[in-house]
Amino acid sequence: MWFTRDQFALCNELRIWGLEPRFEPGDIVARGFADLGYEEFQVLPGPALLSLTAGTVSRLPEDHQDHFFWIPSVDECVTLLESHGAVLHELQRVNGREWVVGLHHADGSEQSAHGESLHDVMLQALHELLSSEARETK
Repeated sequence: MWFTRDQFALCNELRIWGLEPRFEPGDIVARGFADLGYEEFQVLPGPALLSLTAGTVSRLPEDHQDHFFWIPSVDECVTLLESHGAVLHELQRVNGREWVVGLHHADGSEQSAHGESLHDVMLQALHELLSSEARETK
C-alpha cells in the first residue's frame, strides 16, 4: 500500500468537497470497505482497474464508479490549487522531518500546511481550500 489510512481518509473527504474521481488511464483511485479499510487501484484502459494491493485486474462497471475516490498526485494537487486561484509561495523541508507549504489565495488570505510527506501537505492544502470554498457557498 502506497498511502496511509489518513491520506485515504483525506482523499475520501476531498470528494465530499467536490473533487470527483477521475478514471483516466494512469489515475490512482481507491475505495473504502467498512470492515477492511481501503484498497487502491491504478486505472487502466478499458476502463479496467489494477489492484495495487492484490495485483489483480478487473473491469470497472460504470455503476460502481460512485464507490471510488481519486488520489491526486503532488503535481495534480498543485494544478488543482492553482486552478482555484491559490499561489504557492513557500515549500520547504524542516529539519529533515516535516514538509511545509504556504499558499496565497485569490481573496488575500494565506494558508499553510505541515506534514510528514510532500504528498501529505499538498493533500491537506487542497482539502482546506475545497472545504473552505464549499463552506463559503452555503
